[in-house]
Amino acid sequence: MKHALVTALALLMACAAAAQSPNAARALEAYQRANKLFEQNQLAQSMAALDEALAADPRSVPALTLKAKIAIGANRLDVAGECLQRAVAADPSSWYARFLFGFWYYLRNDWSRALAELSAAQKLNPSYAHSPLYLGLTYERLGDLRRATAFLEEAVRLEEAGGRPEANALLAYARFLQQSGRLTECGKILDRARQLYPNSRDVHYETGRLLLKKGDAKGAAAAGEEALRMQAEDVTDLQIHYLLVRAYEAAGEDPLAAKHAAAIRAAEASFAR
Repeated sequence: MKHALVTALALLMACAAAAQSPNAARALEAYQRANKLFEQNQLAQSMAALDEALAADPRSVPALTLKAKIAIGANRLDVAGECLQRAVAADPSSWYARFLFGFWYYLRNDWSRALAELSAAQKLNPSYAHSPLYLGLTYERLGDLRRATAFLEEAVRLEEAGGRPEANALLAYARFLQQSGRLTECGKILDRARQLYPNSRDVHYETGRLLLKKGDAKGAAAAGEEALRMQAEDVTDLQIHYLLVRAYEAAGEDPLAAKHAAAIRAAEASFAR
């Protein structure tokens, strides 16, 4: 739903541009084709269509932001940065361009510029939950826990208001609460995350980390084993094996701890080849 809204807004901006520029109709057609290819995960073809759109209209903000989004996913931050500089210069009132630029600065650990762009994005579109989410994460990195708490809570509130919070927002808030020692609140957020995303590896892994911190080693091991059986997400097998070694050692299950320690050694040996 959120992606569809962003796409619809981008199309409206592109259509408005088409009414003003002689080349904009060609740029709009190429952008629409690129967006369909992006939705089909045909990223190379989408980038080629975006280059067509930008050749016709170098100031097309929808094309620039979509190209930046694909470039970020491909870890081409240089390409993304160039596109976002051009997008914000072309339309400083584009909340999505400002958000992506803030996210780009966040990925580069440039906290002051990230705060500036993310704050601008939030003011331009207060209902977009990802702006306060990354504002909260940025303030967390800066050690400002009061502001981090406020923004992360706002992100979750906006997600809840939309009907179904994204797992990433819930997990980011849960990690922050755990690091802050607010374990009961963290547990409530993870309960909600498991209810919504029962097959999420990352949710079960974070549940295991919380249970281990609370002294429930057997519960942590069960959550870790469940995470290991699930489809890969952000959390790696190695991270889960490390959790399981600690959980089984704390539970007095030395053979099972040794089993996961052996899996870690085997994985590290394969990386070294």
